[in-house]
Amino acid sequence: MTHASGFRHPLGHLATMTLLMVASHAAAEVSSVDPEQQRAPDDVLVGTELQNVLVDQGALRVNAPVLHGEVAGRTMFGLDTPGSRQGFGAQVDAYFAVGEDTTSDPKIDPAELVQFETKVSYLYEMLDKGDIPVFTIIPTWKWVTYPTTTTTENYLKWREHWLGSDFWWMAPVEGLEFGGGTYWDPVQSAHMIKGTVGAREFYQDAPFDVAGWELFNFGSNSFKRYFAGSGQPAPASPGTSHAGFSTLDFGGKVTTPLPWKDTWTYIKADWSYWMMSSDRAYLNKTGRDAGEFIFSIGGEWRPE
Repeated sequence: MTHASGFRHPLGHLATMTLLMVASHAAAEVSSVDPEQQRAPDDVLVGTELQNVLVDQGALRVNAPVLHGEVAGRTMFGLDTPGSRQGFGAQVDAYFAVGEDTTSDPKIDPAELVQFETKVSYLYEMLDKGDIPVFTIIPTWKWVTYPTTTTTENYLKWREHWLGSDFWWMAPVEGLEFGGGTYWDPVQSAHMIKGTVGAREFYQDAPFDVAGWELFNFGSNSFKRYFAGSGQPAPASPGTSHAGFSTLDFGGKVTTPLPWKDTWTYIKADWSYWMMSSDRAYLNKTGRDAGEFIFSIGGEWRPE
C-alpha cells in the first residue's frame, strides 16, 4: 500500500487495483454494497477479523463474537489500454462463532460455521488522461449460505444467489465517491431485490489510511420479509413487507501497517439502523433491536 498525505492520486491508484474485490466486507455485508477500498494493489489478499456480532444486511445473525476469514484474488487485463482498465476477481468469506449465542433458536455454539459466501466479479473502470479512475462498474454474482441452520429455521439457507452490479463515480472533490448498486436473486421463488445509494470518503496520511461511508439501503417486499419480517416463506404472514428503504449504515475504518512485510492491521466500526417505522415496529414487537453497532479489529496479508 502506498502511503501519502492527500486524497485523489494515491487513492485513485488503490481504487484501480482493488475494486474487483469489493464486496464484503465489511461485516458480512452490512450493506448491499461493500464500502471499502482500502487495500493494496496485490493479486492475493488473506485476512481475518474479530467482530462483536454478525449482522447480515440488517439482520442480526449471531449475537456473540464472530471470527471472519477472507481469501480474495484478482487478475487484471487491459492495463495498458488508454482510458480503461478491466479484470476478473473471486472471493470467499467464512464466519465462525467465537462465543455462544443463547438468544438464537437453536443455540449457536462456539466454532460453528454460521455463514459462508463466495462471489465472482468483473470490473470495468473508466480512467481520465492521468489514469485516475473516474467511473467504475462491477457486475457481480454472489452466493450466500448458512451451513448450520435448516430451511425451517432460515428459509434462505441456500437460496441467496445475488446477481447485479456496483457502480461508483469519483467526484471532482478529492477522496469523495458517490454510487451504490442493485442486486436481484433469480433463484428462489421470492426473487428478492436489494440495493444501495450513498457516498464514501478516503484519506491517507502516513502511516494511516482512513475510510468512511454513508449508505442508504433499500429492498423489495420479499427482501423485507426475510431480513426484517417474519422470515417465513409465503403464504405465512410476512410481518413487515413494505418495499422501500431498509437500513441506514454509517461506518469508518482506519488501517495501518504492521512491522512484518506485507501485513496490515485495522479497526472498523459500523452502525446499521432500520429506517422505516413499520420495520422498526415489527422488530421491536418481536424482541429485536432496530439498530446494531458492529466493531471489528483485523489483520491482512497482501503479498507483493
